[in-house]
Amino acid sequence: DLGRALAGELSADLALAPFDFLVIKEISQWTEQETVRLEGQVRFPGEYPIEQGETLSSVIARAGGLTPLAFPQGSVFTRESLKERERRQVEILTDRLKQDLGTLALQAAQASGNGAQQASETLAIGQSLLLDLRNAVPVGRLVIDLDRILAGGPGSAAEADVILKNGDVLRVPQTAQEVTVIGEV
Repeated sequence: DLGRALAGELSADLALAPFDFLVIKEISQWTEQETVRLEGQVRFPGEYPIEQGETLSSVIARAGGLTPLAFPQGSVFTRESLKERERRQVEILTDRLKQDLGTLALQAAQASGNGAQQASETLAIGQSLLLDLRNAVPVGRLVIDLDRILAGGPGSAAEADVILKNGDVLRVPQTAQEVTVIGEV
């Protein structure tokens, strides 16, 4: 009884001899409780515990479904691992752009006349783009078809449904009641 032995009970303690093996196995698929968050036009928004392999449709069902004011086509589903991947991709792109701008700066220094002016203008645009890229905030958005997921028809929902991961967030906005008209009307 390992628990009693660790508690210091001498009767439960066992002396180990050379070549003895003590194997303590972990419980298969044991993890900390994982959760997802549902926000907006869900009947009961909030954090929901999930089991391994659970899908978005099952958690929405536990949350009572969507409200009558929900706009599922405007839903935003975000995932932390996607944010991290976006962040790494932005870093790679930033490094590549820095190298390209360095090469362009050398070309501008070597060029004369009109070529030098065009190169310096391109360099200024590139530096502005680099600044924008550095300030970009990764979103981690996964594009989903919430209507199709919730349809529940044979095959359709299963193909579109998302297997959830810890920290996922679904935001369901309210249906907009306004129209914007732009241009020559």
